Amino acid sequence: MDVGSLAFGVAVDLGSTRPLPPQLAAAEDLLSHAEAAGVESVWLGESYHSSPQSFHLPSPLITLSHLAARTPLRLGTGVLLARAYDPARLAYEAALVDQISAGRLTLGIGLGAPGLRGTLGGPDQPGGTMIDRLLTELREAWAASTTRPAVPAPYRPGGPELLVGGQGDAAARRAARSADGYYAATNYSDRLLSEQCARYLAHLPEGRSPSIAVNRLCLVAEDPAAALDQAERAFGRVRDYYHSRGLWNIGADAGDPSPWLVGSPETVARQLERYRGWGVTHVQLRLLPDGAPHDTATRTLELMAAHRLLPGRPQVS
Repeated sequence: MDVGSLAFGVAVDLGSTRPLPPQLAAAEDLLSHAEAAGVESVWLGESYHSSPQSFHLPSPLITLSHLAARTPLRLGTGVLLARAYDPARLAYEAALVDQISAGRLTLGIGLGAPGLRGTLGGPDQPGGTMIDRLLTELREAWAASTTRPAVPAPYRPGGPELLVGGQGDAAARRAARSADGYYAATNYSDRLLSEQCARYLAHLPEGRSPSIAVNRLCLVAEDPAAALDQAERAFGRVRDYYHSRGLWNIGADAGDPSPWLVGSPETVARQLERYRGWGVTHVQLRLLPDGAPHDTATRTLELMAAHRLLPGRPQVS
């Protein structure tokens, strides 16, 4: 089996319920396995909590700058929460991380919760106005001809690639016309993903190559029943977190399956082919959320590589 043109990343979970150093050590070990398996990138989400939570941390650019010296993989945010950022400051910080990583940074951006409006340096503006302003000011700060540049400038001329997340037509249109691509979250149903892919592609200007990334919990085992049983235990905490907020499988109809990549290599290959058929170009594999065994995550990478779902060819023990 070969899923061809799809590119793969690893979405890393780092939370505030445990000390960070051992979490980073586990993540760095996972990234070494991911690199061997042919994964291209590492992605971090962002959250601001009033009490410790299993995921995510604030300020992912800080953590990505730490990882930049420890992995050759590309770096991405999936996603930054736009309401938490002053556009000018984000332009400087992202440009600096792009310099530190020698041009390996991609910025995925979403609005974030309404409660972030006017806090942490972000402007108190309506969502659409705020994110449009942010995208415009980032581009302007990174342009070679700008009168108010970010210094140092990004490593890559024009700055990091920008992906936009969100539900609905406005998000898809913004991703197609004001950014470089679209980013779909872990908890978006496959039904919502396919709809957003179609909306994005409908808005994409003629001649521009599409870029659609999706984040998915992933567990592969030779036996499909064993994979489902392991996933129930490995992903229970993160799924319950979304369920408790009414945010799991957003946009699904009754009877729709969970929005994850779980099963045998053959089952997962078929799902990836469906994604590619909808227009997905990048899949971020969320392998090690809080509660998932490390060896299950590395075994998933080994099996996906051995069955040509990833480019690497490690030996399966």
